[in-house]
Amino acid sequence: MIHPRSKDLTFHLVGHAHIDPVWLWDWREGHETVKATFRSALDRLHENPDMVFVHSSAAQYAWMESHPVLLAEVRAAVERGQWEPVGGWWVEPDVNLAHGEALARQALLGQRTFGRLLGRRARVGFLPDSFGHPGTLPQLLVQSGLDSFVFMRPSAGEIDLPSRLFHWEGVDGTRILSAHVECYNSSPNQIQTSLERNLAWRPEALQHWVGLFGVGNHGGGPTRRAIANLRELAEQPDWPTLRLNSLRGFFDSVRHEDVPVYAGELQHHARGCYAAVSDIKRLNRQAEHALLRAEKLAVMARSANFSYPHESLTRAWQGLLFNQFHDILAGSSIPSAFQDAYHQLGEVLSIAGRVTFAASQAIADSVDTRRGGRNVDEVIRSVRWDGPSWVTDYGDGVPVLVFNPSSAERDEAVEIELNDWHTEHLRLIDDTGREVAHQRLRPESVNGQGRPRFVFRAHLPACGYRLYRVLDEQSSGQVLSPPLSASTGGIENAYWSLQFESDTGALRALINKFSGVNLLAGTGAQLQVVRDDSDTWGHGAHAYRQLVGVFGDAKLEVLELGEVRATVRATTRFRSSTAVQDFTLYANSPEITARLSLDWRETHHAAQLVFPAALSDVSATYEVPYGFTTRPADGEEEPVQSWLDVSGFARDRRGVSRPAGLALLNDSKYSASVLGGEIRLTLARSPVYAHHDPATLDPAVTYEHLDQGPQRVRWSLVPHDGDWRAARVPALAEQLNQPVVFTREYVHDGAAPGSHSALRLTGLATVTVSALKQAEDDDDLIVRLHEWGGQAVSGTVHLGAHAIEVELRPQQVLSLRITPGGEARVVNFLEEAHG
Repeated sequence: MIHPRSKDLTFHLVGHAHIDPVWLWDWREGHETVKATFRSALDRLHENPDMVFVHSSAAQYAWMESHPVLLAEVRAAVERGQWEPVGGWWVEPDVNLAHGEALARQALLGQRTFGRLLGRRARVGFLPDSFGHPGTLPQLLVQSGLDSFVFMRPSAGEIDLPSRLFHWEGVDGTRILSAHVECYNSSPNQIQTSLERNLAWRPEALQHWVGLFGVGNHGGGPTRRAIANLRELAEQPDWPTLRLNSLRGFFDSVRHEDVPVYAGELQHHARGCYAAVSDIKRLNRQAEHALLRAEKLAVMARSANFSYPHESLTRAWQGLLFNQFHDILAGSSIPSAFQDAYHQLGEVLSIAGRVTFAASQAIADSVDTRRGGRNVDEVIRSVRWDGPSWVTDYGDGVPVLVFNPSSAERDEAVEIELNDWHTEHLRLIDDTGREVAHQRLRPESVNGQGRPRFVFRAHLPACGYRLYRVLDEQSSGQVLSPPLSASTGGIENAYWSLQFESDTGALRALINKFSGVNLLAGTGAQLQVVRDDSDTWGHGAHAYRQLVGVFGDAKLEVLELGEVRATVRATTRFRSSTAVQDFTLYANSPEITARLSLDWRETHHAAQLVFPAALSDVSATYEVPYGFTTRPADGEEEPVQSWLDVSGFARDRRGVSRPAGLALLNDSKYSASVLGGEIRLTLARSPVYAHHDPATLDPAVTYEHLDQGPQRVRWSLVPHDGDWRAARVPALAEQLNQPVVFTREYVHDGAAPGSHSALRLTGLATVTVSALKQAEDDDDLIVRLHEWGGQAVSGTVHLGAHAIEVELRPQQVLSLRITPGGEARVVNFLEEAHG
């Protein structure tokens, strides 16, 4: 053991200024802070040629492009070794809540920006202030071109680590050398105290340790006083050797040390942030999947001479990635900062929507939409005046192309409206001429005359499209659908019987029609209200389970009942809050879905959706960015992405215990807990905005609380035999979050067929194509594969006429760069050779 005061111990001191671009201020003030801090840091470097300053966040360097003289000085400092770019990502995001592919884009856009503006990429991962880290992160860091990692949260009292310096092993086996620092800030008036805390924190057996110094959060960086104090301490005989250095220099000093390996997550800190500010989380999830879908369709449309819109997509990704900064996505900023974020994410969704539509139109233009190959001039039978408008009778009907962005075939409900349809007849066929069942719905507009709305189930090829046709003909009556039934007491199809409680509008039973077994151990899909006295971050809170009451006073009504689906609506209330849940079953599908609209008016409480599964020996599995993890079913609040599962043993009608489980999927929530077999999905929290203990609230002041007003969430239940892998839960969750799109077309000829798959997988049952995009620098394609089942697999990627053999280890993210000629090579997130 080396004595902490020994000169044999080298303490590497790294200048730093933590800058939250948004927190208790908006992004404009963040920009001003970056500019002032960069100026101050450059001045300190000129005064101290032996000092090094480190800074992350490519977005902040991109801001400085509007200050070219300042940016040129930063680049010069990088070139002479006094300024170290770290992190490698666009911002320091919340890595629990961002999609795994969004973290890949943090690296792609971040490292490219570092290279372009600074002439050097980062090698050290840097997330000192993010609120916890999933066990998938080592792989994502290494694929970002990083070989070491610095973090601060969770702190010493929140996690038990074998050492402050360790090799962090991810779920796929990837390792990265990681340093758990004591703090990322220091007061210039208390530099000695800060250094002493850091020394007490160090691993005892090491001859080297590291500390960050400089004023932070609102920037600032190292001060003259702090630097002078450091130099005075360095001369003291009872202090270790103090060396001004870079983070890279520190890691080079310890890279070959014998340090322990730690496998697992780095959790937990600020559990309340998993649910804080529902709107930012909903928009984030929507924007992530909208961009991924837009890219896939843009690639599919290249065969129709569509020009891939790099510039638009890059702008959209930058807007999304910026708003994944930890104090934004985690919900810990001020209200005005969120208004900016909503506007920026609205732009992201708008760009993604325009790209998706343009790509779908290009594909539609290339498809032969004629019926039976007739000439186009034979198609239009007549045009007549009917009341307020001209009506065209189409002998070939109205072609509708439905697009599937997923890498697996899927069967999904599609809702569509037509115009100028003044007849009761409506018949739907697919590209083979087979009639497809449909169900009339109420038009979206109350003035929907001549605009029929209907729903049907589309069966779609992987990463492709299928042509459907709406005909002004009477149905043949030969389409047979399994019966559906619905009443205010329950709803049934061939798979399930859902039975409702009359007072709460929740499920008193969920019965498997084949086994006769009720999968619920109590009331399911119940809306409960629990006490939440914690601050915005949830400091000190490990769980939210103190029951206050349940939504009740239910009004139940049958909303839809037809050939395709049945829906029962339950309207309930709690005090001043109201909720509407629409429960839906489909005729030919085991899918159980609901749309929940919650108008939340409570403060210092949380709303939760509760499902008690009738299971024993439960294992709880949560989706995390680019993977999954199993956690104790102990009731503590956990971060989750789009799905979580409880699996164990259920008894059948004969009392025999069999493996079974229940998965809950969602389209906008990130906070959940499992206690035994009971799942709780937290829907809303309502502390005061940006309230951080120990600050006290003045009862005489009116504060603005989180999540007041309406919000919507779509959820789906997946009961299953065996475990969740056989039920393909991750693939179903992706489909819930990345729905199909369609375009109405007119009748024309074309070279493309009525159904086509641009990309499909064989032999890769637990693999999904999480991203399909054009490479940044040429016409190559990037195909990102993710093994989601925790199993080693091998199989084939079919891309057009090309077949590419691949192997993936459990939970691996594998990126292929494929040339137009079909040559494939493995690359990292930077689209460069890897492994």
